[in-house]
This record gives sequence, structure tokens and C-alpha cells, in this order.
Amino acid sequence: MSASQLDLIVDQVKLLRPDEIVRLIRQIAEVLEQKQSQSLTTTNYANYFGAGKGVFSTPEEVDQFIRAERDAWDE
Repeated sequence: MSASQLDLIVDQVKLLRPDEIVRLIRQIAEVLEQKQSQSLTTTNYANYFGAGKGVFSTPEEVDQFIRAERDAWDE
């Protein structure tokens, strides 16, 4: 949303009665809660399959990397 669109909305809110503003705030809070809960639950990890394709040229490079990581844990 552009700044000008937001300014138009704010101008319209200024025309509302106080009880209407309270109602609007409650509705906005509900929308925000829904969006926050959706963002926490909609992560689809299947989208990450294949994301690292091409990082290692050979299976041996993968093994070497994993060994190095495990050795680093022991230090």
C-alpha cells in the first residue's frame, strides 16, 4: 500500500465517530491476530526440497562437509 493510500484511509478514519473508531480498532486487531497465526502455521517445508541442489558436486564432498561439521562439534 502506498503512502497516499494510507493517508486516504487515515482521512476517512478521522470522519468516524469515536464508537466507530473503537469498532474499527477491534476489527483491525482481529485481522492482525489472524495474519500472525497464519504466518506461524503456513510454513510449508516441502518448498525447501531441492533448494541446496548443486551446492556439492559429489557425494564425497557431502561426506567431507558432514565429517568436518561433526568434528567441529567435538572441539
